Amino acid sequence: MRTSRGALPHAAEPPCRPTPRADSVTGTDFRIVELTDLLTEIDAATRSEAAAAAGTGPARTVWDAASVALLPPRLGRPYLRPGDCRAVVASRAGRPVGILPLLRGTPGQTPQALQDPGPELAARLPADPGDLLFVGGCVDLVAGAAVAAELTDEERRTVRRGLVDRAWDRARRDGLVPLALHVRDAEVADFLGPGRRAAEIGVSCLLRLPSDGSDASYLAGLGQSGRRTVLKDRRSVAGAGLRSEVRPAAELTAEAAELVVAVKRRYGVEEHPRLVRARLARWAADPAGERVAFAVCDAGGPVAVTFGCVLGTGLEIYETGLADGHPHRHEAYAESLFQAPIAFAQARGITEIDLGLDATIPKTRRGAALAPTWVVTSDQ
Repeated sequence: MRTSRGALPHAAEPPCRPTPRADSVTGTDFRIVELTDLLTEIDAATRSEAAAAAGTGPARTVWDAASVALLPPRLGRPYLRPGDCRAVVASRAGRPVGILPLLRGTPGQTPQALQDPGPELAARLPADPGDLLFVGGCVDLVAGAAVAAELTDEERRTVRRGLVDRAWDRARRDGLVPLALHVRDAEVADFLGPGRRAAEIGVSCLLRLPSDGSDASYLAGLGQSGRRTVLKDRRSVAGAGLRSEVRPAAELTAEAAELVVAVKRRYGVEEHPRLVRARLARWAADPAGERVAFAVCDAGGPVAVTFGCVLGTGLEIYETGLADGHPHRHEAYAESLFQAPIAFAQARGITEIDLGLDATIPKTRRGAALAPTWVVTSDQ
């Protein structure tokens, strides 16, 4: 069904999952390993890839995933609990080609992603969050698997299905309730199988830019209303005397912490600035991708800061901090979250900006397309 720009097609049912052939996983070994063991394996692979870069070892593995949060280098994040973290690993000829993280829930502690689950999902949750097994992770509002980019599209789907099937089997054997939160629309068919169902839980916003990097081409694709919005953004920022700059993310985590706290507080969430500063610093130091910050400043310093991660031809937005009560709050927001990242992407040959979940109206006005995200549960 064709839809107008920004409209979300009817998504009451996710795409159907084709039945794989009986021999579809031939030659692929699936195993479940502890996080600490996998980290050792990844470390060895990293050293091997360093040798490959020097021409003395095998070619390095390039991973494909719905989010940078799912890439193998991120599995070493210090805020994950190694004792409760495992992964399903798919290997061919002794070499990993697929990784699906599994995170055990914490007894008595409901994760933030499930604070307001809605009645349908709430009915399927166990009384104790410690009985949950988050399939595909539960840290950055995305669940999915990392698969080797060298695989064909059909091989990727087959590997993804095999990983998810084994995760569900493991949950059943361990007496846990499997749950995959915010599976992206392009992968949800691979998460489905016998005894599983999916329900829409959110909306992702993706801005696709012309491959020629032309601002004129971008504006032409917006339509009259979109062009008016974007050009008004640019005039307003200039008229407000705000300046924009792009800096390494690590240089702005301390200044941005108070701005992030202000945004959280505006929506009824209280976080201590010191904890936010530590979280942003960990994120900025993560080895996956290039971590950047889009800062919008007045004479007194940053008014808005948006953090993003560059990987290949994609830019993934992480979080935005914004001063509360500033006279040019709206202008700073539009510049930091939209105009500065777009200009950066055009200059760097980036063709996709993942603007994250929800807040769809300001994003679609500037050209983003919408797609549902899904929660996958057992059909019981």
